[in-house]
Amino acid sequence: MPKSLVITALGSFHKVDLEDIRHFFGADVPSHIRKSEFVQRLGAFIVERPGEWLRNMLERDLRLLLTLVEAGPEVPVVLEYPDYPTVLETVGLLGVDTSDPDAKEVWIPKEIYDIVSPHIRDVISLREADGSFEMERASLGYLALYGLLTVDEFYEKMLEYNEWAGRWDVESFTTMLVQSPVFKLCRIDLEGELYVCAPGIYEPATILSGRKEYPDLGGLRSFTPEEAIQAGTGAPEFVFGLGSPEGERLVEMLLNLGYSGKELVLEEHDIWMNSQMIWGDDATEDIFGCVSEKQDDIETFEDYNDCMEIVAAYANSLPKWLLLGHSSNEANCLKVILQSEDDSMMDLIRKNPYMSLYVPPAMMDEPCPCGSGLSYRLCHGRNLS
Repeated sequence: MPKSLVITALGSFHKVDLEDIRHFFGADVPSHIRKSEFVQRLGAFIVERPGEWLRNMLERDLRLLLTLVEAGPEVPVVLEYPDYPTVLETVGLLGVDTSDPDAKEVWIPKEIYDIVSPHIRDVISLREADGSFEMERASLGYLALYGLLTVDEFYEKMLEYNEWAGRWDVESFTTMLVQSPVFKLCRIDLEGELYVCAPGIYEPATILSGRKEYPDLGGLRSFTPEEAIQAGTGAPEFVFGLGSPEGERLVEMLLNLGYSGKELVLEEHDIWMNSQMIWGDDATEDIFGCVSEKQDDIETFEDYNDCMEIVAAYANSLPKWLLLGHSSNEANCLKVILQSEDDSMMDLIRKNPYMSLYVPPAMMDEPCPCGSGLSYRLCHGRNLS
């Protein structure tokens, strides 16, 4: 008899990784046994007790699983590449084809379909009803807003949420929080202290060290539980502030440029992520990608520049990870500033020494630094220099 997909997938991991998987899935498998037996017992738990381990999955994993179940076994579903993969993909319980650089195909193998399909809808309904999905959205939201929190800071923020929600006593809530998939996945040890880090951040030490350049922020900015839930809804495409004046102008502009549906959500999220400015110069061109990609559809230079200013204004209004959740406007630093036709780059830098994002200048007939393939004269140079 051929080896099952579950056993094959688990067998590809080292023992220490298998212990992490066991912890996340909530499996009662002892640690001090040989790897081969560990794999067999963990595999048996996954096969025989899906109603238990499905309750330990992130909402995002469960929603994807339901989509794949509804599509049918072995039927590929095309997905955009997110900032971080699902747990089920990482463990190897889903089929994935990443040969296309623009989108991937994901499907549920027949073996996994038979295991989860009788349970997935009930688990989602249960977690919606018992409030655990909302708690997950709040916890992800606080992490999306701050990027990185100490365990104590994360716990204090979540206690504020629990008081607002009014569902659980403190002891029960603390137990739920420690056992939640967000806490299990996002807790890290950094410089000898325990932190909780937003998913999709692969260099949290960069944030921690970068914050030392801004010592006068006065601590974490305060967000309401409602704001945290808003920021944590729609994982992994986190976005925030679309209801602000800057956000409303951004949405109106994106709609006018032809963005809609999932494409609109992805563009909003990309601006959010790139405005965090932890990837250096790459964010310079990416933050304005939603405009530069549509430049042929924009009739005048003035309209093009207005669109760029709208993106910059929204980016400057967003909470920043390096600024403990304060915006660039509030902290007067890390601002996105466009070069005007009347000011040289050095003049702008002198006016605002904290400026970090700009389209770098170039000779008019050289390739544009944004990577469009056009000359600087015909691309960003026509508005920005």
